[in-house]
Amino acid sequence: MLPTHRRLRRAFYHGLARAVLEAVRRLPPPAGRGLCRVLARAGLAWRPRERAVARANLGLVFPDLARPGREALLRRAADALGENAYDALNLDRWRASGYREVEDDGTVAALRGLLAEGRGALVLTGHFGCWELLGGFLADRLGGLTVVTGTIRNPPVDRLVNGWRRRAGMTTVPRDGDQRPLLRTLRGGGVAAVLLDQNTRVGNRDIPFCGVAAPTPAGFAKLALRTGTPILPVAIGRRGRGHALTHLPPLRPRDRAATDAVDAVDDLLREANAALETLLRRNPPEWVWFHRRWPGVAALSNGRRS
Repeated sequence: MLPTHRRLRRAFYHGLARAVLEAVRRLPPPAGRGLCRVLARAGLAWRPRERAVARANLGLVFPDLARPGREALLRRAADALGENAYDALNLDRWRASGYREVEDDGTVAALRGLLAEGRGALVLTGHFGCWELLGGFLADRLGGLTVVTGTIRNPPVDRLVNGWRRRAGMTTVPRDGDQRPLLRTLRGGGVAAVLLDQNTRVGNRDIPFCGVAAPTPAGFAKLALRTGTPILPVAIGRRGRGHALTHLPPLRPRDRAATDAVDAVDDLLREANAALETLLRRNPPEWVWFHRRWPGVAALSNGRRS
């Protein structure tokens, strides 16, 4: 049983999350996005550790961009994070509107084409744009979506977040839990989505991402190779008042069937990270730069607090 102080802290953050959610939902989009931009900028100013991580990450990915340019990109990233947070908190509103301000460049048609091959389909994505909105949109258009998620350490908040995902048609599978539901989805001809762009400390391989080795979960590649499921790299980003989907050509794990198992996993992960890098470089302000993606860069940022 948790100590009393931890239970009280969890209850406080759960209450705070519900209060913020209700307050933000009452605001019209322009005011809500504006408020969330202000909050994100404040977070950037008040969290020196995350700011240092973001600066180190930007320096790694864009070494030829002068510091003023990287600082401008960091401010744009904070603004985008705030706006996308507002839209994620209003996922119910997007669903009720039929996602009318989400443009699709053919992603749904591409996924339906892959599903017609009879092996299910994997959506490869990352923390691009409003990724919660991407999940809701795909679930709506495809009749459901299984999503591999992290677990929020505060159980009431975790239940709150997964509740709005379920209302949007998503079935969540904890990445550190039982993966059989994910396998059943694919074998049943469904679509599953995996966010592969963060260091989750779960069965990782060191695979290059933006030219530097990054811990990359191997389970995704093992699953695709085991099932022969085609993979579609997908991202979402802001366009005008709404959002737009984009995708790259599919990756096909069946082509590696005769390759050594370890090499096959690493080869597929290299292709996956290369696809994610392409999507990141197309729209750098809408990637989450504040995450410790590269251990070496994270260690470097420990000496930076400004």
